Amino acid sequence: MIPRSVAQYFRYTTEKLKERHWKFECKATYLEIYNERIRDLLRSEDTRQKLEIVQRNKKKKDLFEVSGLKEVIVSSSSEVFPILHQAKKNRSTASTDCNDVSSRSHSLFQLFLNGFNSESKQTVNGVMNLIDLAGSERLKISNAQGQRLKETKAINKSLSNLGDVIMALAAKQNHVPYRNSALTKLLMNYLGGDSKTLMFVNLCPDQARWEESLCSLRFAAKVNACDIGTARRTVSS
Repeated sequence: MIPRSVAQYFRYTTEKLKERHWKFECKATYLEIYNERIRDLLRSEDTRQKLEIVQRNKKKKDLFEVSGLKEVIVSSSSEVFPILHQAKKNRSTASTDCNDVSSRSHSLFQLFLNGFNSESKQTVNGVMNLIDLAGSERLKISNAQGQRLKETKAINKSLSNLGDVIMALAAKQNHVPYRNSALTKLLMNYLGGDSKTLMFVNLCPDQARWEESLCSLRFAAKVNACDIGTARRTVSS
């Protein structure tokens, strides 16, 4: 999904928008949320530093970012692919009874976009977030123990918190519990009127896994019923 999305973006900006006098600068970051801790997937484990989610702007308390992430300037999809390969090697995975190569974290790839129009002198900016959520697990099936058990609890809790946020948004509640997990705190910037969100739900075709598939479909139904408003362009002159 990430390679296709990135390729489509660069194809559109180089072929279509360039004709309209637009020039874009892009930088990429890639992180994972492992047991509620932020890890930079573009740094080797021995060079990683402790990362925290901080407020980007004190006046706007709903804007968060992770300071200290490695940022890579990219100008084509071919320059993004090595980043994805490096992140894949650093991603936390392990074997369980459900999956030989199970993701033990959520991952977030971000492509920050800044555009300038040489004719109109307008500037635009935005962020493309591509998120891979670790799947929820039933302990009686995965038989997770020790560190795998701790990871399972963290994954399930963060997914539950995401479900609470989706329900609050769908019900248009005044308070949305974004701050209950690292995942929802980071998504706080992008589940609003200035953004557009698309979710894909993967289902296991194995009949023995019908309970997990049903759970996933119920979650997808909640998301589908959620209206976060109309996306707006961030343009300045």
